[in-house]
Amino acid sequence: MTFRDKIEILLRRKGYKKTEFADKLGITYRALANYLAGTRNPRAAILKKMCAELEVTKEFLLDDKQSLILDSEERFLHNASEESEDTDKALELLKDARAIFNGRGLVAKDKQSLFNCLSEIYFDAANNRDKES
Repeated sequence: MTFRDKIEILLRRKGYKKTEFADKLGITYRALANYLAGTRNPRAAILKKMCAELEVTKEFLLDDKQSLILDSEERFLHNASEESEDTDKALELLKDARAIFNGRGLVAKDKQSLFNCLSEIYFDAANNRDKES
């Protein structure tokens, strides 16, 4: 997993926007963007601040062979082909689904029925795509 991937995932986990993170580090957004693009490397002091803020070691952050353990939502984001309006809608759906399934508004039976409906929608759409191919 690349330096950029790790930073972006960790920022999402911490709830930081890139501009906020740059401010916390005492650098410009442009400098952070250059680090993430790989066109520049952060100085040792900045890297130390990054690691402290994100609660990881320098070795972990810089070693592309080391990866974060991703939850299913993070895997979805990490593997998404490209960002789009539908990706944003999918993230909202995940957020809403999490609230519904964690909430007390529906009994377990109704939550299972909802899950079954969502599964049916997915498999019907997948089946239609297969027929069109």
